Amino acid sequence: MKKKITLVGDIMCEPLLLKAARRADGSYQFDSVFRHMKAMFAEADFVIGNLETPLAGKDAGYTDELFSFNTPDAFADAVKAAGISFVSTANNHCMDRGYEGLQRTLTVLDQKGIPHGGTFRTPAERSGAFYFTLEDQRFAVLPYTYGANFSMHGRQMTPEQEETVSFLHAYTQPIFVRQQNKKPGLPKRALNFLLRPLKREHQAWVKKKLGMVYNTPRADDYLDEAGAEPYLARMERDLKQAAEQADIVIFYPHTGGQFNLEPGKFTELVIGRALSAGCDAIIASHPHIVQKAESRNGVPCFYSVGNFSMSPNSVYLLHEHLPEYGLAVHLYAENGSVTETAFSVLKIVETKKQALTVYPVDEYDALLQDHAEKEKLLADVRQICRAVTGCAEDEVSIRREYPLSLGGRTI
Repeated sequence: MKKKITLVGDIMCEPLLLKAARRADGSYQFDSVFRHMKAMFAEADFVIGNLETPLAGKDAGYTDELFSFNTPDAFADAVKAAGISFVSTANNHCMDRGYEGLQRTLTVLDQKGIPHGGTFRTPAERSGAFYFTLEDQRFAVLPYTYGANFSMHGRQMTPEQEETVSFLHAYTQPIFVRQQNKKPGLPKRALNFLLRPLKREHQAWVKKKLGMVYNTPRADDYLDEAGAEPYLARMERDLKQAAEQADIVIFYPHTGGQFNLEPGKFTELVIGRALSAGCDAIIASHPHIVQKAESRNGVPCFYSVGNFSMSPNSVYLLHEHLPEYGLAVHLYAENGSVTETAFSVLKIVETKKQALTVYPVDEYDALLQDHAEKEKLLADVRQICRAVTGCAEDEVSIRREYPLSLGGRTI
């Protein structure tokens, strides 16, 4: 019998959402984020997402700055209530509250009854894949991450702790290169000195207000194959083992250059190695925008499905490539094979009157009354579909799902 697996990208809770979710009694309520996604998730037999925040507890300090996250446990309740079946915890924010925060996150997910993979409390708990069965078909999901922000926060992991995260590269090594931006402004050294007392989001806000460069796209083009080899070799072993134990293997990596429309050399290397090792689908995230998808020897490869719940009003976003949109990828499986691949376009809406809410674009379109707003939505959806498949604009209307074959991009 045909089964449907739905995968989404980065499930985040940034300061604006955290503030909006706080109630007068000090509790938090996040159901509004997922309210309009429940019907789509209910259409699937299994739903997978990337939980890009620790659940490290109140004492560890909830998110109060960019690039360092910690979210109340109530967020997990909302994830569960939405119908998400499994979350990856392998992403660059998994260690934002240290090793203890990583461990507590997994304990909370276990208490809430949310299966997870990609990070582990101890090396002994480490497993390459998470397995699940839908009637007569067995599936494996392998989450991996390019690295973690732990070293950015001035801390280091012990070798034993490093074994608790499925890394694609040594987490302390840089793989990103900033794209050049020649926009005029104060000399970088002088500007950084003046803004040093401010938090990063305030620094970005000041630069933005002054019409200066406040962020630039990044490319994961620093290619240290020798340094990455031990990690990629383990990834390959995990994929091969999963292929022996499951009918369908889904590789779910967290990698890519942020706000960059083109996949970088490191991501291309990772996906190439994963394909050689054997998998049936590759669904990646991290760039915070949607990138291309293609069929490579019959294997659907999504280089970045973009955001699920990143705040579209975050001060450091680059809006050229529409970070307020993401994808839900649908894999249709029958007789132990992926027989069809489709995707839905999702829109993240956040206003002064409405806390962050995620919509399938067909449902959001039905809510709009203003013709200009409907035309803008259609133009945005066409831009997203063109980025994904390379299709011509006149092939795209507002729909629930689009086939991966829409643009005919195959290798």
